[in-house]
Amino acid sequence: MHSLTSLFESIAFVAEYGEPDADRHVKRVATYARFVGAHVLRLPKAACERLELAALVHDVGKVALPRELLRKPGPLSPAERQYVQQHTVHGRDILAHIAQSYTGRDGDLFELAQQVALYHHERWDGNGYPEGLCREEIPLAARVVHLVDVIDARLSPRPYKAGQSWNQVKQALVEGMYLDFDGMLVTGLLQVESAFLELVQAQTYRQLVTI
Repeated sequence: MHSLTSLFESIAFVAEYGEPDADRHVKRVATYARFVGAHVLRLPKAACERLELAALVHDVGKVALPRELLRKPGPLSPAERQYVQQHTVHGRDILAHIAQSYTGRDGDLFELAQQVALYHHERWDGNGYPEGLCREEIPLAARVVHLVDVIDARLSPRPYKAGQSWNQVKQALVEGMYLDFDGMLVTGLLQVESAFLELVQAQTYRQLVTI
């Protein structure tokens, strides 16, 4: 498992090279995904570790996109948005290619990572991408990563936006239950809200604004 951990960390590093904000984002998402696995889903330790590694490479497909498009400060055009959405397919394909060199060495982890890369932008109501899956059609790991990916994106400041307060994020999560997110995951996360916020503060080194 140690060698696979190093491999996945290297994949994430290469994918986010030169983008320190993106590098910190994927690491936080991976950490939050492990928290959900442990404290919401009550998964065994090994399963939580696998979920964390899969989450670490969820955006690897962005390596195939032009950096200037990813850094664009304003809204994307419909054509640009459709192009960016292909990072999910690119990510699946990249991980599938790497997996070919690791036949018989925890292929299930690569399969999990491919599912997360491909489906982490699917929505509970079927209005996500790339395939418009809905509800339990979306793999559970991808539902987890989608949730924590959105949480971190909303909390984090960007050159073109301020970070939201936790209460703003929580309101968006509640409003998005059974529309954007798996409501079971949202409900479970809010039941351990205090512990999750402690983790967020430890990852961001800042006091969360709660209004």
